[in-house]
Amino acid sequence: MSERDFFWLHIKKSAGISTRALLQPYYVEVDRIKKPKTFMQAKPSEYNDILNNYRVVLGEYQFRRCLFAKKFLYPDTWDDLFSFAFSRDPIDRCVSMYYYLFWKNRGFFGNAARSIKKSFKSKRVINYNTPYAFDVFLDYVQKARSSDSIYRPLGNHFTTHTAPMWGDITDEDGRVLLDEVYRLDRLIEGLNRAFERCGISKRLASESVELNKNPRRDGFTPNKNQIRKIQQIYSEDFDIYENAWNGAASA
Repeated sequence: MSERDFFWLHIKKSAGISTRALLQPYYVEVDRIKKPKTFMQAKPSEYNDILNNYRVVLGEYQFRRCLFAKKFLYPDTWDDLFSFAFSRDPIDRCVSMYYYLFWKNRGFFGNAARSIKKSFKSKRVINYNTPYAFDVFLDYVQKARSSDSIYRPLGNHFTTHTAPMWGDITDEDGRVLLDEVYRLDRLIEGLNRAFERCGISKRLASESVELNKNPRRDGFTPNKNQIRKIQQIYSEDFDIYENAWNGAASA
């Protein structure tokens, strides 16, 4: 069986560093930071990693990346590619966003100093208490979703990393454009399934892989009101996660 090319859509805060490493040598990486490539400069094999770079602005397709890929990057070969992504539990993903983008644990004095700085910036008094700061974070996420600019309220980095998964994987009619979506907690099994679907002989041993995790997460769990707000913002993402491939239970 000949090997089939694949397309992996990276959903931010869903093990991107780990997945890129595990997909080697079949996933071509480019410079995403110092001198990010554009599609005009790139080979087709580099398109995937360029599209997965949040610094690449796509205009009206900013949060419709699969649709952009199908229409403009692979107009003649999309159906031949094996396309997949990983879905992370939306609550866990949201907490991960929070610590990565907004509230890194810096100890008592560091958190207090950061609270003062963010209070001036947001014109709201932000206590260094984690649950209250999470409320402020969710408010910013909602503002980013309703903003007419990817640079407001807190910049493109914030807006792209907090974007729901749904728009990125569906077409104009809400149809999922990917061949398969796997649960992130089944990362190794999902990748091995993708390799098999592509006729790639590589297999990963689950016990030899450790995901890249934020060591500063302090065990915070959102309260009921916060979970309700997450469910409102990421409503379709909960459906994606529930229906995602989950190993033996989904086989």
